[in-house]
Amino acid sequence: MNGGLRAIILFLLNKRYIGGKHFPEEKLVVSRTRYLNSEEQKEFEQEYKSFVNELFLLRLKKRTGKGSDWHISLNPRKLKELYEKIENE
Repeated sequence: MNGGLRAIILFLLNKRYIGGKHFPEEKLVVSRTRYLNSEEQKEFEQEYKSFVNELFLLRLKKRTGKGSDWHISLNPRKLKELYEKIENE
């Protein structure tokens, strides 16, 4: 698991962004991946897309004061599998 993706998942777990509680995607991704070089950034993007496709992360379009943005949260039905992935890494 990429370091940036691990940081995002741990942030969401620690702050309990699970299910209906969500956080702006762009703000979180930029803040947790700004230290990655270009190769690590590409690897992160691939892993991030696979996590969204496997439904570990829920990605929703939410209205904000300036339009609409993507928000993410953890899937409550996949928490056990997510904990196992984190422990194995």
